[in-house]
Amino acid sequence: MTQPEEPNSNRISRMSDLLGGFAHEIKNPLSTIGLNLRLLEEDLSSQGPRHATNLKRTQRLSKEVARLQGILEDFLAYARAPGPKLQEMSLNELVREVVDLSAPGIEQDGIHLGLYLQENLPPLRADPNLLHQVFLNLLTNAQQALKQAGIKGEILVRTGWEDDADGGRHLLSVMDSGPGMTEAAMNNCFDPYYSTKKGGTGLGLAITRRFVEDHGGEITVESEVGTGTRFEVWVPSRGKPLQVDGEA
Repeated sequence: MTQPEEPNSNRISRMSDLLGGFAHEIKNPLSTIGLNLRLLEEDLSSQGPRHATNLKRTQRLSKEVARLQGILEDFLAYARAPGPKLQEMSLNELVREVVDLSAPGIEQDGIHLGLYLQENLPPLRADPNLLHQVFLNLLTNAQQALKQAGIKGEILVRTGWEDDADGGRHLLSVMDSGPGMTEAAMNNCFDPYYSTKKGGTGLGLAITRRFVEDHGGEITVESEVGTGTRFEVWVPSRGKPLQVDGEA
């Protein structure tokens, strides 16, 4: 008797659990290595110029360990991304909270941050934690693009809303006056492990798109080399639960 084929969603879930567990097992010894390297650095830094070369080597290793830890953290966030827990929230309030946390670092880099929030937005039914990460990722992405290009430009954040047959959808837009992206970069920027940034893991925008699509929304990008980049996130205002294989 032929066994029924396993639903694709179950296979993906089991693979995510397997890869997540694998990454977690790597994370523990990597943390131990990082801790011991920091202890070595402390010992070498207190022993004078004679150990300067060895100190530089351990510091270089520490940076690589930190980079690998960052890759693992992003991978675990991508592989084990939770489904959205919908609740009524204010998009403008969320934007202000993230900006309050991020503005000092952005302004320290000589970047102007402008907010254009549409007043009297209707409530949004979404997961505030996941949308917080979406906005933070886009804001950080814009800041890094300007900083790495040595441009003291601006980042403009806009919210909005438009009506449709399903009860409307909310807009979150992040635009920067940075170096922009080539057509190839635009076509691939949401792909896992694709990055044009020095030291980038290539998972930030992949995670961002996943969180948006988990809400039944969409994210788009427009960019021009030498002019800047704009990301737009559209999320259904009433919230849309994820569909399971076999559902209409």
